[in-house]
Amino acid sequence: MDYSTENLQQIRTLANKLTPITEIGVLLGLNEQLLRDDIATVGHPARQAFYGGMAEQALKIRERTIELAAAGSPSADDSLKVYLRKMLNDL
Repeated sequence: MDYSTENLQQIRTLANKLTPITEIGVLLGLNEQLLRDDIATVGHPARQAFYGGMAEQALKIRERTIELAAAGSPSADDSLKVYLRKMLNDL
């Protein structure tokens, strides 16, 4: 499916707000299955928009977790260990 620049920005914005693909489709009036297929296709603009928005929010969450761990939060410390494991598994 072809997406307008506005659609791609909306997908990115909604993904940044951790909105599931199904809800993005409904909110934007897009065919959910086509949107899901496009997001699953490496290199597709919809995938880049979706994962770009999600990655921006994930980065904010990790930054906040690092701050909380530095302030002495044991649960934040545990979360950082999980993030580190994910990084190593991604090699």
